[in-house]
Amino acid sequence: MKCRVTPGAGDSRPATGLRRVAAWVVAVASLAAAADASAAASLVAVKAHKIFVGDGRVIENGIIVIQDGKVLSVGADVAVPEGATVIEIQQGCATPGLIDANARIDSDEVAASRGIRIDYGEQSVDATAPGAVEGEEPIVAFSDNNVAVSENEPLHVDDDEELPPPLVSGVQPNSVVTDQRSEVVPYIRVLDALDLEHRDFERLVRGGVTTVYVSPDASAVIGCRGAVVRTAGPVAGRVLVPMAAVKATIGSEPSSLGTNNSAPSRGSASIYARRPNSRMGLVWVFRKAFYDAARQRDGLPVYGADTASPEALAVVLEILEGRVPLRIQARIQRDILAAVRLANEFNVKFTLEEATEAYLTIDELKDAGVPVIFGPIYERPTGIRARGGEADKSRFHTFRSLLEAGIPTALSAQDLREEDGLARQAMYAQRFGVGFDDALRAVTLTPARMVGLEEQLGTLESGKRADLVLWSGTPLAATSVPLVVLIDGEIVLDRR
Repeated sequence: MKCRVTPGAGDSRPATGLRRVAAWVVAVASLAAAADASAAASLVAVKAHKIFVGDGRVIENGIIVIQDGKVLSVGADVAVPEGATVIEIQQGCATPGLIDANARIDSDEVAASRGIRIDYGEQSVDATAPGAVEGEEPIVAFSDNNVAVSENEPLHVDDDEELPPPLVSGVQPNSVVTDQRSEVVPYIRVLDALDLEHRDFERLVRGGVTTVYVSPDASAVIGCRGAVVRTAGPVAGRVLVPMAAVKATIGSEPSSLGTNNSAPSRGSASIYARRPNSRMGLVWVFRKAFYDAARQRDGLPVYGADTASPEALAVVLEILEGRVPLRIQARIQRDILAAVRLANEFNVKFTLEEATEAYLTIDELKDAGVPVIFGPIYERPTGIRARGGEADKSRFHTFRSLLEAGIPTALSAQDLREEDGLARQAMYAQRFGVGFDDALRAVTLTPARMVGLEEQLGTLESGKRADLVLWSGTPLAATSVPLVVLIDGEIVLDRR
């Protein structure tokens, strides 16, 4: 005899209990399936003809396994995990994501007031013309005498105009975003003026650059603090170091770039003749800031019309005590030597930026233990570098000479992009005598060390963040381009 319990007729608890159990089983199964799908989505296997680890090692026909945004394993005998997303390019090569330790990022804040300008050394062409539409990416393409600032309408240069070889591509390097209230402003941050969704970051990604130290401009003697950011990915996770090294400048730019700053005219000073208006004045501003910081620490009074603010002196004191890193931009020999003297005077360590005439100061830099972020390498200086004569004596062998002397040196493209970008800087270095391994290290591991992130970036090793580039051929070669770029294991560029 069969017995059936009808819901609603008598006690319904057994049926209700069964439904609850069934619902619980379905929910658990759904969660498990979702977890499996999520795990599969976060599991990536990259197959490459060659894997350049970034420290000199090369793995033939290797596989990089990525999980949860980090490198899980790398090798020739690594198996592809079940369910992993496979990325493969025939004859493609993999390298760590490139790192520019001294990048200048374009700023809409400044671009809106200055328009777009195409620099030709000391001459420039105003590109604020029909076709230079607001919001368009300022990529410059050249064909004969036509300078196309957009796809809509080129800006024509007459045949009778003689212009020197142009800058193929790059952002405007003359922009000033540093606050102009003082010559000593290390308490402000370049991050606060940075648009992380600016299209300039897209240009960097297309060049294989995944991480940059965003450098402040050089309009102050002791300027603001840079930031280390990723070039793509969710905005919330892109800022790696919000308050990085302080940038100081020894050269002409604190005078020439400072807003309304000008030297005394015809023997008389005006309100626009701000200090410094000479190199002697510049060095004095630098020296006074450090002495004042030490006096303030010791409870002694600081005085003078040009005394930096208490907020500024607090950061200078942190530099003095080795708690905040310092960078100094200097191009010519006398400015580089002045930077070394000042560092020795106050017993502070610093990283030298740009270093155009470093080939004349190799011994001094080596003796002082000064690391260098060199570049860009160029045939003819452009933008602000073309003014004042500070870039007139550049040499193609400088980067090689620094490496041969054992000086830790990274390469930087600064404001240059595309055909003069960071990958091309490494290519130029090879053309002038630097080996491939050294050139690759100068745009990966060495800059990672200089921004203090060598434990996370710079090489393709287990446990590091999965920032990598898949190239169409030999990395950094003239005929190779980044086809796939991953940041934290996520594809941010795919040209396949």
